Amino acid sequence: MVSSTLVLLLLCANVGKALESCNPGKTTCVTEDLLHMIMRAVPTINDSNSKTDLERRPTFFASLKAPQQTLSDIKDIVKFDDAKINIGGGYDSTTGIFTAPRNGIYIFSCTIVSVGGGDVQFQLNKNNHFYTGGYATRTNYGGQTVYSIVELRTGDKVYIKHRTGSLQKVSGNHHSTFSGYLLSK
Repeated sequence: MVSSTLVLLLLCANVGKALESCNPGKTTCVTEDLLHMIMRAVPTINDSNSKTDLERRPTFFASLKAPQQTLSDIKDIVKFDDAKINIGGGYDSTTGIFTAPRNGIYIFSCTIVSVGGGDVQFQLNKNNHFYTGGYATRTNYGGQTVYSIVELRTGDKVYIKHRTGSLQKVSGNHHSTFSGYLLSK
């Protein structure tokens, strides 16, 4: 992996020298502009912290392993009980809550699938406050995916919660998922 990263860096450095004569922003230079963006994003050989930052960046992906979860109270949190990835240890599968281990801009994705014929009203909460709503429709195993970009401080909490007091069922068997990762500082 290190050797392929080194090859990519050397290739980018040489391409960058060849692109100095290009006029950025012109239609004919879109590819060159893209290469410039890649070169700025790829860590350099002298930037040893970039690689370790990518290895430590908080990231999680969890799914609802149980066949279903019944939500009956507006306070119910969906507990995605199978954390397949949990870099940084921010996600707690027993509570369903992600606690930010670092400040930054995070992106979250949640897919909720309803149990046949029902619907599920849900929301993404940040620190006990509504942030984004979702609604899995009354179709046979209908679902919805909600994406949210959220600025968090260390210790902030994000979770998926029931949005109504009526009885609703979330389909499990790994159909409903919750994930997030640190996008930038």
